[in-house]
Amino acid sequence: MNLGILLWNTCDASCAHCAVSSSPTEARVMSNSDIKRIIDGAFLDGKKPSIGLSGGEAFLHLADLLEIVAYAVQKGGRVSVNTNCHWAQDMAEARRIVRLVKNAGVHKLVASTDTFHKKYIDDQCVIHAVNACIEAHLEIEIQYVATRKTERMFEFIEKHADDLVNITCREIPCHPVGRAEKMKRSALILRSKLPKGTCPNAVLSVSADGRYIPCCNTAGHLKALEMGTIAENQQVVARRYAHSPVMRKLWEKGPISFVASAQAAGFVPQPLGYVDQCHLCHDLFKDTEISAQLKKLADQEAFDELYGTYQAYLQD
Repeated sequence: MNLGILLWNTCDASCAHCAVSSSPTEARVMSNSDIKRIIDGAFLDGKKPSIGLSGGEAFLHLADLLEIVAYAVQKGGRVSVNTNCHWAQDMAEARRIVRLVKNAGVHKLVASTDTFHKKYIDDQCVIHAVNACIEAHLEIEIQYVATRKTERMFEFIEKHADDLVNITCREIPCHPVGRAEKMKRSALILRSKLPKGTCPNAVLSVSADGRYIPCCNTAGHLKALEMGTIAENQQVVARRYAHSPVMRKLWEKGPISFVASAQAAGFVPQPLGYVDQCHLCHDLFKDTEISAQLKKLADQEAFDELYGTYQAYLQD
């Protein structure tokens, strides 16, 4: 079972766009033993999972990160790690750290940089990390969060073009959650029509405070979509996730399929539109009463479908 784990919410930066409001003052909650137990659960279905590790900043506790990576890899997992590359202040240090994570078994680094990060970490750190990964034959991808008011990814690529040949660079629109919740709507890259996309990255994940969540994206951290806690049996949580009527609708039809019912319950769509389907999903499920109505609707639809299948079986 593929799994995402937010190891800790501690970060050396306090970026204005951070969806989980990471910062240097955020205390670590889960222990290494907690995290290893969560990793064990990813193998209960007999498959070799992809395991994504992030934070906060995963490299702040480097020794623990290496221990966790090695544990997952030794069990047969394929591990990627997200980082802001603060550790790559120069090429010598970048090479040293990249060798450590590669030797531990990491198959891919995902590096974050953008206008928000650059307040704390120079983007040259990311370039050092890129070049160190190229030398070590370790895959690295760059993620860049943007608004209409920030530098865009094409400008970053233009600035560092020669160093980014054959490197995957992905621009991500900023979502107004976490610290970005108060961001002016004029700064957001909004679409005027309701987004029709389905869940783009639904992977059962664990938040830094030990909650099972449906994804690490915008709406994933909402209480309404929480799947359980690490105190529960992970197989039970995994089944709950796989068979959730709400998640099934999001996977198959997208959050737009909930809009009409939400409007009947009092939901008013954002007049200026949405960044994408994840932003819409967050807006739909952030209200306690409306989200409760949507859950009842999804449960009823799932029951009706099952009952219809049973009736058809009896008629045969």
